[in-house]
Amino acid sequence: MNILYTNFHLGNGGGHTTYLSYLFNGALSNGINVFMAAPGVSRLNKDLRKDSPDRVFDIEFPGKPKELLNMLRNAKKLKNIIVEKQIDIVHVNGTPDHKVVMFCKWFYRLDFSIIRTKHDSFVIKENWFANKLYGKYTDRMITVSHYQFNHVITEQLRNKTSVIHNGVDLDYYQPREKSTNLIKQFDIQDKDIVFVSVAGTALHKGWQFLVEAASKLDDELRHKIKIIIVGNAPKDEIVERYVNQFNMADNIVFTGFMNDVREVISIADIGFVLSIGVETISFACREMMAMGKPTLVSDYAGLSENIDDNKDGWIFKQGSAEQIQAFLQQVEELNLNRLSDSTQKKANGEFGLESFLNKTIASYQGLRCN
Repeated sequence: MNILYTNFHLGNGGGHTTYLSYLFNGALSNGINVFMAAPGVSRLNKDLRKDSPDRVFDIEFPGKPKELLNMLRNAKKLKNIIVEKQIDIVHVNGTPDHKVVMFCKWFYRLDFSIIRTKHDSFVIKENWFANKLYGKYTDRMITVSHYQFNHVITEQLRNKTSVIHNGVDLDYYQPREKSTNLIKQFDIQDKDIVFVSVAGTALHKGWQFLVEAASKLDDELRHKIKIIIVGNAPKDEIVERYVNQFNMADNIVFTGFMNDVREVISIADIGFVLSIGVETISFACREMMAMGKPTLVSDYAGLSENIDDNKDGWIFKQGSAEQIQAFLQQVEELNLNRLSDSTQKKANGEFGLESFLNKTIASYQGLRCN
């Protein structure tokens, strides 16, 4: 069985990069012949090329109507790979790469199957093009949360869709001693309560609601709250509007992008992913929980599927600084050691890679048996 993975992201790719790295390496270790097609400038391409240079191909996946000619040029490049490597299944991971793969199969009359993983929370539109893309040119679909599955509109698509929650490497993400270097660097005091997010700095990640909630606490408690956010530095106007105007500059640290987030997760008392858009299940949430950090999440999309409320984390109405503020006012009363134990137990029982890989590989095998 020969599998070709595709990904359209030009840069870091976030959860897509994590997802496809796990699948590529996991399938390879299970004896499956796998390849990757991704933009040459992407982190996914560069990372996988280090160990598997002969299995990674530089392909771009433009997706806008005005880029049609470029789509067709890349569909031809893709066709050459599929024919040369005798690809049985192309596993696509977004609409741009899905379109190019569709054109490749349509124009060149190639006999391969298409699996689509839906990573976002957007509702699939009902129009001619979407019906074509998700109908004839999707043989199997994977959603990474029950929320997404429940919002699949057509019965035809539901019948060929499976829910497979993302897994994380529990050997890599496991509890560790707090980093004394970062505690010193970020000027964290013994009585401080440290909140960490490794989900990124985009506003749809919802970090601004935690900042706003903390700003409304009494001075003594507010000064103890430290909020560490990993990801590309936000623009100055974002910092001014969502940090400085709340007089929270001394409480917030934007670390910048990190390849290895384990050290910064180690200093957390509590993790958080408070998204209000795009998010589905969140690798970041599962990574922090695997390291024993009880986590605040919003009720957006599939985030709450990670949490047993008040046992290994807390679920808040999306965008509700008021609910978060009420939580913060009681945060000093929490038994964080007990919560950490419960969180790690939850992660070890449900978030591992083995189930994630086995279910995905079973999807491939099921397609080739049909």
